[in-house]
Amino acid sequence: MKTMMIAALATGGFLMVPSAVANADVQAEGSYATLAACQADGAEGDFTMPAGTEHYGSFYCQQGDSGLYYLWFSN
Repeated sequence: MKTMMIAALATGGFLMVPSAVANADVQAEGSYATLAACQADGAEGDFTMPAGTEHYGSFYCQQGDSGLYYLWFSN
């Protein structure tokens, strides 16, 4: 019984990983001193994406531990 439960949990956990990765948010390169600057670049499309990535969907700005703001894109 324990073996079946462990196998079921292991399989369920493995199946959840690809779906989480497929919907991951992507951070644009660079940082901003103010929230307003981050939001302006997100709205106007004035940003650099990491190599090999494309953005689509919505964007948001999030403040990091350094106090700077970072631009993120969500599918």
